[in-house]
Amino acid sequence: MRVATSTCMYFNRPDGSKMDLNKTIVALNDAGYQVLDMNFHDASVFKQPFVTDGWESWVHGLAETAESRGVVFSQSHAHFYNYCQDSPDNDYLETLVKRSILGSEILGVPWVTIHAATDFAAERPLKSSKEKSVEYFKRLSDFAGEHNTGLAIENLWELNISPERRYTSSPEELVDLVDTLDRKNIGICWDVEHSLIMKQNTSKVLSLIGPYLKNTHISDFVHTYHDHILPYEGIADWEEIIDGFAGLKSFEGDFTYEVHRFTMRLPDFAIPSALRYSFELGTRIVEEIERRRREL
Repeated sequence: MRVATSTCMYFNRPDGSKMDLNKTIVALNDAGYQVLDMNFHDASVFKQPFVTDGWESWVHGLAETAESRGVVFSQSHAHFYNYCQDSPDNDYLETLVKRSILGSEILGVPWVTIHAATDFAAERPLKSSKEKSVEYFKRLSDFAGEHNTGLAIENLWELNISPERRYTSSPEELVDLVDTLDRKNIGICWDVEHSLIMKQNTSKVLSLIGPYLKNTHISDFVHTYHDHILPYEGIADWEEIIDGFAGLKSFEGDFTYEVHRFTMRLPDFAIPSALRYSFELGTRIVEEIERRRREL
């Protein structure tokens, strides 16, 4: 298991601006990271060159920067939208999803994280969401397969919309969806924080999703409005999480941070030491996971 991080770790700046992702790659590598998760969702929402006609050249530029540094991309995060609901924007949004897959192919990403959607307007939202998701991901996995990538569907959370439900917030729903799809290039991305916000038992969740697990999103939280921070800075039980990972002897993926709030308020002078600390912390956690794994 390698220590990795999403490019979102060093992207949001205190003045509201966004980092040039070439500089992000260099800064993260200087801090010790050799494995990254490319966040195409950020690149879509915050109007990076990814949403322009020059997107392909831009991604190739990122690939060249990474290659010059010996950095690899083990996963990515695609753009996503509610494909269960009709909207005049859907064609454009789907273009960004497919562009995320094409960009992942350029970067050599094996597994692309993506969200399922919810049919909130249906009389039977769970049934309809599953049916529409099966149809959607069959098409998308065909496209991904043509471009040498797989899809890792992420577990979500729903407390921010309670009492409404969000499809695949339950690990059982997520596994059921992946089982129903039954595609070799469809697996699961486990977002630790989403699972903990939903007050799910880590060992039970990992026991269920473990055989399907391809990508990870690692972060801690204090509240639902103070989230995506480094381990041990929130209220998560990291002993339980470390034990859970230690029990996943067949998992070949990475320990990948998704902590977009970590540096968003830090001044420039504090960035290098903060990034080095995050890498050292992740390294120590992974060493502990491996130690406990050997003892099992």
